Amino acid sequence: MSDGRTYVEGDLYLSVETVADVYRVEVVWLREVIDAGLLGTEVGVRPAFIIAAVRLDRVARIVRLHRALGFDLDQIRDALEDAEAAW
Repeated sequence: MSDGRTYVEGDLYLSVETVADVYRVEVVWLREVIDAGLLGTEVGVRPAFIIAAVRLDRVARIVRLHRALGFDLDQIRDALEDAEAAW
């Protein structure tokens, strides 16, 4: 992995550190998001945690719910489930 990027079967993945830097969140908090299962199966553990680039919209939504509305991880999970059920 170089510059926080790696490719798995042609798909771009970013390190947790890179994604945390992009969204200006703490790596520890983003790992809590991952541990809570909020990013689904697109998170891999190779030598380090990586997040599929196609999941960055979901990361942005999670960050907005946390920052703008002050939601904790359980509230974020509920909000995401409600939004997905509406689709």
